[in-house]
Order: sequence, then structure tokens, then C-alpha cells
Amino acid sequence: MIRHLHRSAGLTPLLILLAGCASPGPANTIQANTSPGNATSRTGMTATERLANDLVEAELAFSRGDEETLSRRLNSIELAGAVPSDESGVQALTAWRDRALLDAQPLRGRVLGPGYTSGLIPSGASVAIEQILLGGEVVTIAAGTAPRAGLRLRITRADGKTVCEQSPAHAHECRFVPTYTQRYRIVLDNSGKQDARYHLVFN
Repeated sequence: MIRHLHRSAGLTPLLILLAGCASPGPANTIQANTSPGNATSRTGMTATERLANDLVEAELAFSRGDEETLSRRLNSIELAGAVPSDESGVQALTAWRDRALLDAQPLRGRVLGPGYTSGLIPSGASVAIEQILLGGEVVTIAAGTAPRAGLRLRITRADGKTVCEQSPAHAHECRFVPTYTQRYRIVLDNSGKQDARYHLVFN
């Protein structure tokens, strides 16, 4: 569950991440996937990576008018219980639902799932999001990006220490356990030659 604390102008929302989705490790241990190779060597995606990928694929399918793919991706997003945490995400999700060929049956009894924020990063620019993360709780963060190359995900503590970095960022999860409750900075850098859409998933 993610609760808003403050939203400043532009693309720097301040959120609080209240829970992870896995058993917490030792409270004095930071567990970060800091090597991009680690993510690509697995046979499958984690739930957070899969959601980030589904969000990008849904947006691309919507753009090209592929209702079948859009419906399939949107069903996966709905089943994950994902909740947009910004107005841009809410508007996009509404448009996708209006276009998609969804099962009319509502999904009942879902537990509130991960949150995500969406936006656009111009070529050569970056977007930074600050969050207060709870100590001792497993945190998973992943970005879905279009294009998939040229973007880097970086997470630092309040003291500037990097706890995780993924390049390329697309569907490569950062997973770690904060030693104690503190503010973290999540940065997406776009070093590519074109503007990039992103969906940043917090779980």
C-alpha cells in the first residue's frame, strides 16, 4: 500500500511505501540487485518486473490500436491489483479500459496491490521521486520504459549512498531491505536520443 504525503509540481511526487510483498530480511541488511546482468540471467520476471513490462506493453498496444494485446495486458494489470498514484496514470488507465475488450465480470476480493507512477522523460533528462521507506520491510521497485534502451534506474539513501542501480532500467527489479525508516531517492536517467515514457512500480 502506498500513501501520499505530498505532491510537488512537475514529476517529483512524494509517496510513502507501507509494505513489501515478501518476508523481510534482517533489519540491518541491505539486499540490492546492483548488477543488470543478474536480472537478465533469470528465466522469468518477478511480479514487480512483470507489472512494469505489462504497463509499457499496454501503452504501446493502445498507441497502435491493438485491442487484443491491450486487453491481455490490461487483464494482467487488473489481476495484479495495481493502482496508479498520479493523475497521468489514472487518465491512461481509464483510456485503456475504454478501448480494451475486457471481461465484464468484476474482479472481487482483490488485495490492494502495488502502486505505480507514470510520465515522460525528455532525451538527456532525468526524473527523481523521493519516498520514505520503512525499515525492515522488503522493497521492490522496477521501471517499464519505452524505448527499452537508454534509461538507467538508480536508488540512493538520504546520505547519497547508492543501494541499487539497473541499466537498462526496463523490467529490471531493485530489491532491498532498508536498515531503518528513512527517505530514499529514485532516479530515472534518459541518456537516449529520444523522449521516453516510463511506468515506475513500487511494491
